[in-house]
Amino acid sequence: MPDVTPYDALLLVSFGGPEKQADVVPFLENVTAGRGIPRER
Repeated sequence: MPDVTPYDALLLVSFGGPEKQADVVPFLENVTAGRGIPRER
């Protein structure tokens, strides 16, 4: 069994989420920016 090195830290990253329905599309556009996902999807 390979040696296991204990972790010193854990980093959590979050985008949060939209607060109201009107914020959903702008939020998704921001999160998926640069990934070439069509807006219709």
